[in-house]
Amino acid sequence: MRWLALALFVASLPVIAQDYPVQMSNGVVNCTIFGSFKDPGFTGTAYSDSYSVLVVDTRLSRLNGSEKEPIRASYSLTDGNDRVFQASPQNIKELQPGRRLIGFVVPKETIAKSLTLDLSSDKNGGEQFSIRFPELVNASNKNVALLYYGVLRSSINSNRKTIELDVAITNNDTKKLLIQANNFTLKDQWGWEYTSREYDNYIKKGLSETVLVQNETLRSNLIFNSVSPLSRPVELIYRYSNNSYLTMNIDFEGGLVSAKPEKVSADSEAAESASSLAGSIKATKARLAKVKKLNSTSESTPKGRDEL
Repeated sequence: MRWLALALFVASLPVIAQDYPVQMSNGVVNCTIFGSFKDPGFTGTAYSDSYSVLVVDTRLSRLNGSEKEPIRASYSLTDGNDRVFQASPQNIKELQPGRRLIGFVVPKETIAKSLTLDLSSDKNGGEQFSIRFPELVNASNKNVALLYYGVLRSSINSNRKTIELDVAITNNDTKKLLIQANNFTLKDQWGWEYTSREYDNYIKKGLSETVLVQNETLRSNLIFNSVSPLSRPVELIYRYSNNSYLTMNIDFEGGLVSAKPEKVSADSEAAESASSLAGSIKATKARLAKVKKLNSTSESTPKGRDEL
């Protein structure tokens, strides 16, 4: 089958996570990923401290415009260590025709690399194909390295929003590094800043004061509460001294990212797809730089690993 690449970039489409939505097609069926989040209670079953449910928000559509029959597909998720997880039918929830949430029971440290669609049960579905997730946002200098995994959850109660982020921090310095919740600040689209709260023994969430030695990494959730319901997370700021800080842009609004479909086979590494994604990320960052120059000492660092 001839593989087709879509070239759609909608610069005005707002999103919450990094470089979403992203889409791909096998020439017959198109899949769009709007984002992902972790929800231990998604399936209604309580999991251990080691496992959670990674939920992927997707849309499936036929390129010929025919939506008379729903698309029959099964899904698998591949992580950064090339482990494969299957989605059971009971973990797939329909929101509206064509729009569905797909849940995968995975280790909590899992970083999603790609989503694979098996369309063998759909007579008009075409060949199996995969779609890659965007890379994780990261920033570093000689002192510290930050890795942003995304929003764990966001909820509104009594007209106040609580946002929970998942991050990892590594001490790059030879000196010990004291980590405290008030080192982290969340900035919204208007520049208003919210400070992370200390660990809450009641809800068992938040960042506890920790000391990291050289090359040691801490992965933790950050809790920001009393946030305006209208505020959108834009920047995450980490201050490791009175005058030194690292800034991460966590609100990419570059629009719809398209990549060339990758055929699922033993020798397929989707080099072209990765190249297309890298170019999209570069273009997105360029557009953001025109809007606002970040006062940051950040520089590129190797992408995150599942063991963080």
